[in-house]
Amino acid sequence: MATFRLLAACALASAASAATIGASTPAQPLTTERIATLPAAERRAWSAYLGRSVRQMRADRAALNRELAAAGLAESITPPNGSAARSLPLDRPAEWYASAEARRLADIVISFQTPAGGWSKNLNLADHLRRPGEHFAPNNLSRYLAPGDFDAPHDRQWSYVGTVDNDATNAELQFLARVATATGTAPYRAAFLRGWSIFWQRSIPTADGRRCGRSRAAITTPSPSTTAP
Repeated sequence: MATFRLLAACALASAASAATIGASTPAQPLTTERIATLPAAERRAWSAYLGRSVRQMRADRAALNRELAAAGLAESITPPNGSAARSLPLDRPAEWYASAEARRLADIVISFQTPAGGWSKNLNLADHLRRPGEHFAPNNLSRYLAPGDFDAPHDRQWSYVGTVDNDATNAELQFLARVATATGTAPYRAAFLRGWSIFWQRSIPTADGRRCGRSRAAITTPSPSTTAP
């Protein structure tokens, strides 16, 4: 009984001392309305950034819809959930990246590359080649969504498609760079360059007209003896 009373007293003391010290606020989406409030000198770069993003998203969705129609599917196939960073070994000797296993993984990586050039998060890229009508992303919906949750997607069918979140696109580029360098194979090099261009296309405009990248991949990704556009 004494132990119970002590625990109850501690619980009450903790509750009494608890206080809200702050609250997170959700990031606001980039819209034409918000761009219109910027200084005139900044609007053009941000409008181009938004337009480019929208076009890339539409291209990705249109490609998947064409596959669904051709395959006679009413809805897309959900790919296996996993982690690109764990699927793709980046610590093997250089010669390993010319092996049959490395090429098998690289072929899977290319098969899941979106038309815009990126990759989605939480993909198991050691399982199988992407099939026609298979989504570019697994089910990325949070299991613990609450009303007003910041992680709630705008479209439940299109979540984290082509992203750098959770090492997506970063891991794929680093792996492809190693395989392209080890094999000298053109498709791996081309896929790398198409993915690399995402970091330029999706870099954030700055007030002085330059672009600011958002990922360390531009620093840490080894280049397959070439320069990205």
